[in-house]
Amino acid sequence: MQLEYWLGLGSIAFFVLFVLVVSSLYFFMFDDPNTSDLPIDPDNFANPKLLQFISITIAPGGILAAVTFILSKYYGSKKIGTMLIVDGLILFAGMAFCQTLIDKIAEPYITDTVLIMPPLFMVLSAPVIYFGIRLMKVRKPRPKKEYF
Repeated sequence: MQLEYWLGLGSIAFFVLFVLVVSSLYFFMFDDPNTSDLPIDPDNFANPKLLQFISITIAPGGILAAVTFILSKYYGSKKIGTMLIVDGLILFAGMAFCQTLIDKIAEPYITDTVLIMPPLFMVLSAPVIYFGIRLMKVRKPRPKKEYF
């Protein structure tokens, strides 16, 4: 397989990982920190974790998706375009799911980052889907035939 395919598969893995870690953090924040046995400071808990998840998962995944697009934008590819569309759909669906979890999060954990993150990444999934569609529409140039 070409390099673009492996980079596309890697970006899908990072996007899935991002959705899983953010949703697991939102599930963890259901319980009130005062009833937990863990020493948790709710004022300084969610923001660093979410920023850490962004830098570890979605940033490399976005870079891999961008490099995949750049490597194959001249000749186009339906497979790679489909991979980018899947990236965007995974991100959109996962953040839509996390948006539904916000109502169940305990009040001490609610911060601006917790509230803004799902809608922000739902909006950021649209360019990924757009570039995937754009990549699927690129046609391979026909080779020039030289008769003389």
